[in-house]
Amino acid sequence: MRVPLGSALLAGVLAMQFGAGAAAATAGTELRIATVAPAGSSFHKRLQALGAEWSRGPGAVRMNIFAGTQGGELQIVRRMRVGQIQGAMLTSVGLGQIERSVTALQLMPLLFRNWEDVDRVRERLAPELERRLFDAGYVVLLWGDAGWVRYFSRTPIRSIQDFRSLRVFASSGDPESIELMQDYYRPVVLEPDQILLGLRNGMIDALPIPAFLANFSQVPTYAPYMLELPWAPVTGALVLTTRAWNQLDETTRAWLRETAARAGPEIRRISRSEDEQAVAAMRDKQGLQVVALSPEAERELRREVERLYPRIRGGLVPAPMFDAAVEVLRAPAGAGT
Repeated sequence: MRVPLGSALLAGVLAMQFGAGAAAATAGTELRIATVAPAGSSFHKRLQALGAEWSRGPGAVRMNIFAGTQGGELQIVRRMRVGQIQGAMLTSVGLGQIERSVTALQLMPLLFRNWEDVDRVRERLAPELERRLFDAGYVVLLWGDAGWVRYFSRTPIRSIQDFRSLRVFASSGDPESIELMQDYYRPVVLEPDQILLGLRNGMIDALPIPAFLANFSQVPTYAPYMLELPWAPVTGALVLTTRAWNQLDETTRAWLRETAARAGPEIRRISRSEDEQAVAAMRDKQGLQVVALSPEAERELRREVERLYPRIRGGLVPAPMFDAAVEVLRAPAGAGT
């Protein structure tokens, strides 16, 4: 998992064991769908709403949702591969375990400055990414996102020098990201369930995480400062295995695609609103202090991170997709869309 580059606390913070006794879904009637988003979150509620639509349509497909305590994304991908679950709502980190090119939507820190950038890159790359995922055995039904990864810390971050002094959570099993992060802070490898303890005991000083998960986990209790700089978007997709997809008749497939196409924009709209609402809630109820960099400090930090791009290109993100994303971002807004 690549948490420091905008990824997967969505998976890491809530990583649990998935029940090994799950049986294969009844073909054509039940689809087991996993997500690391917590039960009761907007993602869970939107999946429930989508599942209700599926059940009313051709084939009466029932979406059996496993939310919040059903395993990290790497586990979920493994479960899909062996047929224990038939689909999942995954971030680009989990999708990157299936097709590495999807990492271009997320593991590129500070390249995306706003949601317009995210939308432009996704819309341009989606057809090719969907083709590659299909070739790998997965059908993309909708694309979603879950806010921005931001840095929460025990002390305020006001400059690159402050970053260099920090001990920052890093996920185990991700040596490439850890090596990159050593260029501008000290990564500390912990298991996900040790994060809050690590903050409380001073083993780590900071944590990159989406705002809604920070709010859910009450991170400001131990890390009361948030750097107001969107580090990377948390993007992802709802996918089904082609094995499950091929068991559905054409009419049912068309219904699933139609309903998912309507749900995708709504999921993105709600999650983006929830991202800002979570920051406000933490500020009002948990004492979160939002720290903005001066223009000079932000430019210096961006220059420092840009030094990593040649290593990210072809390392964390395949070079062709890295280049394609950068080309979209460098083009004037509206060009070629």
